[in-house]
Amino acid sequence: MLFSAGVLAASILAACGSSSASGSATTASAGSTKAASSSPVIIHAILSETGQGGFLGSRQAKALQVLAKSVNSSGGIDGHPVQMDILDNETSPITAVSLANKLISEKVPFFLNGSIGAVDKAVDALSTPSGPFIYDLSPVEHPPAGSKIFSAGFSLSLEIQSDLNFFKSKGWTKIAALTSTDASGVAGYDTLQKELALPQFSSIHLVTHQTFGDSDVSVATQLSVIKADHPQALLTWATGTPLGTILNGMSSLGMDNLPTTADSGNGSFAEMKQYGSKVPKDLYIAIGSLTVPANQLPAGPVRNEVSKFQSEVSAAGGTPGLGWGLAWDPASLLIGALKRLGVNATSDQILKYMENLHNIPGVIGMYNTSTSNHRGLSTSAVYLATWNGNKFVVASGSGGQALGSSAS
Repeated sequence: MLFSAGVLAASILAACGSSSASGSATTASAGSTKAASSSPVIIHAILSETGQGGFLGSRQAKALQVLAKSVNSSGGIDGHPVQMDILDNETSPITAVSLANKLISEKVPFFLNGSIGAVDKAVDALSTPSGPFIYDLSPVEHPPAGSKIFSAGFSLSLEIQSDLNFFKSKGWTKIAALTSTDASGVAGYDTLQKELALPQFSSIHLVTHQTFGDSDVSVATQLSVIKADHPQALLTWATGTPLGTILNGMSSLGMDNLPTTADSGNGSFAEMKQYGSKVPKDLYIAIGSLTVPANQLPAGPVRNEVSKFQSEVSAAGGTPGLGWGLAWDPASLLIGALKRLGVNATSDQILKYMENLHNIPGVIGMYNTSTSNHRGLSTSAVYLATWNGNKFVVASGSGGQALGSSAS
């Protein structure tokens, strides 16, 4: 099983045995079918269980526990059960760095890092060529080529391309942007500018761009400027509470009918239910295949993984959305690496394995990685959906093409 935001580090207890393997990764699952019974492999995950990112991190923590139970029921890693060690970074970069430094001092070979971009970035700065291998659970991070950092989910570029494809297929040519001033919002706007410069989006014009602080309690002034410019659609880039501030402002100003996109970090059932009636019917959120009902996906290995993921999360009492998904694929891929390489694999061995994934299905999409591609997904992994008060409803095909529209 595979899937796709917290920090994950793995340390192997001294009692564990060792093994080794080499070569490119062509599969991420193998091993015994009997229940695991040897000493455990401890996987450390520093997640935003509380604080602003709690809506993601709390569910990522549950996802890791469900995944561990599933892996252990099939023999664990060469007979060693997987044990998740969840550490709460409180959505604080300072706390996250402190926790990560402790893991690094213990010489763990890898760990998961999340759940929010600004928190992930602070920990990424600790990475060195000697390790550890860090898997960011926030999609907004862009690992540099040659680093020991990977990033979960689809990239900013893929997501914004899909938003723009959606606008284009709807015939919307005048758009506005409203982004937070934190690292995530700045990255979102920078990416939007780069995508709008591409020839395929030459028909789309940005009429205004407004910004706000992620701790601001009102964006009425910025929204008033946007409203006066009469855009046909609004692209926002803010996650969690800041998106709630935007939605409250739009409701107060009578802008509920303005088609609006929100970034994938908001693809959380809990978050949408929290905002309730404030969520407009024309709010479109980028989601992965994991949130699409499995029977609506094309037949194939990704649909098989999604079906299994949705079944296991539902059986655990959860709702299989992005909050669960951003931890699932990274942890599964790393468990696959340990199954192939052995439980004492080094960060160098893990990096080599992870840079050579070829057509590996996950619940977000199909993974194909390289030394310059530390994410492995394409726009085929991105769908846009609306929220109907109880669930996400697919509004586009893969890549953002609006349902019912013809490709151009």
